[in-house]
Amino acid sequence: MSDLQQAIERLQTPPLQIYSILSQAWPDLADAEYTENLLALHGRIRRETRRLAEALEQEEAGRIPAGDPFRPQADPRRYPPLDSRQYRFLFPDRGGTSLLRHLPEGRKYLEGLGFAPGGSGTMQEAEFFLSGSPALDFIEIVVRDMVGIDRGEHGRQIRALAGAGFILRNLILELGERRANPCQWAVLYFEKPGTPGTISYEIFRAALRTLLEDHLDRGSFPYVCLHQRKLGLGRGAEFCMRVQLPSGPDLRLEAFLHDFFHEEGALEALRFALVLQEEIPVP
Repeated sequence: MSDLQQAIERLQTPPLQIYSILSQAWPDLADAEYTENLLALHGRIRRETRRLAEALEQEEAGRIPAGDPFRPQADPRRYPPLDSRQYRFLFPDRGGTSLLRHLPEGRKYLEGLGFAPGGSGTMQEAEFFLSGSPALDFIEIVVRDMVGIDRGEHGRQIRALAGAGFILRNLILELGERRANPCQWAVLYFEKPGTPGTISYEIFRAALRTLLEDHLDRGSFPYVCLHQRKLGLGRGAEFCMRVQLPSGPDLRLEAFLHDFFHEEGALEALRFALVLQEEIPVP
């Protein structure tokens, strides 16, 4: 397949996109109150996206002959978020050797983004899963004009923020089966190793897949996914990996972290920041 054919295929079948929002509450705001409003905001966004999608479907249906399909880029079914999730950052002070080796790097990473990890204000992350770039216009209209960024749930959220960060990523790899029950997650942030041009993205992603498939077969985790930042859209590391931990951090995670950081093999130059999160059920 030529480079042009590959480019056309990627454009015609865009990857799932994850709009990530990192936030930290003011120190005097209780975690329960902050979380309650965030979950209410998830619910409001879901209701308004459904309402707009239904209206858009009626509008589009009136513009095309009966029986003809929607144009792919105008299909209202593509626009609402496919899912939304909420996580709370955890900052343990005990654990295995590999865990304690890399957690300080996670704190430094978050501090570099302007947050105070482990401080009095709770830190959380929201994720909205979108079906492609056209959905960005849709979600912007919903949040800015229909939900309202300065009123209701969103207005309360804005006033509760001590800090926030935004990033748009592509879902480029997922392996295993995601467990439905909320549990803890290990989140790794990292860059492609080496100086520019020394290792291609294709080779790097293939090496990651080989390592992850091996650990999935060994039962180190039931599910893992890899996100890559869209070009220039957001601060922070280019890659973000989520590893589901149904039993919390254990010896299996320790073994995975050791292999991921090992000084030999295709990933020998890889350095990463590690954080732990717990998933918060979104009604």
